[in-house]
Amino acid sequence: MAVLYGVGVGPGDKELITVKGVKIIQKCDVIVAPTATEGGESIAFETSKEYVREDAEVAIMHFPMGGKDRLKKSKEAYEFIEKRLAEGKNVAFLTIGDPYVYSTYIHMLSHVKEHGFEVNTIPGITSFCAAASLVDRTLVIGDEKLVVMPATKVNEITDEKFIVVMKMYKREEEVLDVLEEKGFSYTYVSRVGREGETVLTDREEILKLRDYMSLIIASRD
Repeated sequence: MAVLYGVGVGPGDKELITVKGVKIIQKCDVIVAPTATEGGESIAFETSKEYVREDAEVAIMHFPMGGKDRLKKSKEAYEFIEKRLAEGKNVAFLTIGDPYVYSTYIHMLSHVKEHGFEVNTIPGITSFCAAASLVDRTLVIGDEKLVVMPATKVNEITDEKFIVVMKMYKREEEVLDVLEEKGFSYTYVSRVGREGETVLTDREEILKLRDYMSLIIASRD
């Protein structure tokens, strides 16, 4: 039976794709990669394209982050993947970072499984793990907890000492206000592992940059 593989390709550095991920990409007949904008590039595909077979079918599919077209576009992707699986073709669905961390892949899993197809997920290096290594900053230590949250949830911070804030775009000022009020030091990283990679610690420089692919690693004593 054909298999749908969810393949995490890491944060954007071609050298940070796992060996297992590369092997799966090379064996698949069909490669599906998401893009957040209609007709836009897929970071996941651009990261891994040198490992894709020349005879593989490649589909860059639009997955809106919200709005009225989200369900329609998702349904189109499901139907495309299911048709290829029914034809006996192995399909790799590529995701930036890890497939189970804020990924479009998650939304299709139950749907595909309900239709009786086998699913196999290959983990990938997350953007925040790559960012921590880049800036030489500890994510968590000892018996402390690490909280990974979207920027929309920063007001829910309580007694945590180690925080990762993702989905920063257009919420930079709100996030920085909360972190500073609660006594956190922070490092802002955008486009980790990719062209345009930037590391900032100055508030005004962060607010000036406002990059879509960004996150913050923060901690306090």
